[in-house]
Amino acid sequence: MNIGVAEVELLVRVIPLAIGASFTPSLLGLQLLSTSSSKWIRRSIAVATGSGSAFLLACILLTAGFASLPKPAPHSPDIIGGIVWSTAAVVLTGIAVWLFIPHPDLAKKAEQGLTSRIAKAKTVTFFAFAFALSIKDITSFAMLVPAIHDVTAADVPWWLQLPTVLLVYIVAMVPVLLPPLWRLFRGEKGNVQLTNLFRFTMDHQFQILGVIATIFAIYCALIAIGPNQFALISW
Repeated sequence: MNIGVAEVELLVRVIPLAIGASFTPSLLGLQLLSTSSSKWIRRSIAVATGSGSAFLLACILLTAGFASLPKPAPHSPDIIGGIVWSTAAVVLTGIAVWLFIPHPDLAKKAEQGLTSRIAKAKTVTFFAFAFALSIKDITSFAMLVPAIHDVTAADVPWWLQLPTVLLVYIVAMVPVLLPPLWRLFRGEKGNVQLTNLFRFTMDHQFQILGVIATIFAIYCALIAIGPNQFALISW
């Protein structure tokens, strides 16, 4: 297969998953709180570093693990890939069903837990909290796992695979990177907007995540049965 074509096809498959993995309301809420506080520079850096460390560790381990698996034969179905993608679809479906069941008390507790813990927290606490939220983010990992597996199984050389994994990682990190940049360029006006965004995110966190989980459950299921995985359908 032509390397250029293979790389483009790979990006078309995995970048949507990286975008989906970036939708993490709790992590975004933490960064919005950090960025709108008085010590916003050090706190937002701590959140970005904590989340970045967790996702970087996960990306390294997943890449190393999947790279050790045998690659599928050229022009043949990738059975392992089909299993990975279909498992992601099942997990995301279960998450979506649970999220669309009303949990008003749980949503309030989630916000209270977020705000109460960091009201007078030290900078290192922001790092630790962001790291913990990222490691426990099942929805994001349900999308990162098939994305990284697809990269390692793709018919492209390693020197193209590694930048692709890096791109997936950067896109997934958008929620903790954009708020401080917005505050930096917008100043106090940006602070007001970030506060409003925090309120919207906390009020609709389950709905946002439920919609994302539903969309990508369908997406993963379609990829699983497509020509690159189980090859049940040729698009």
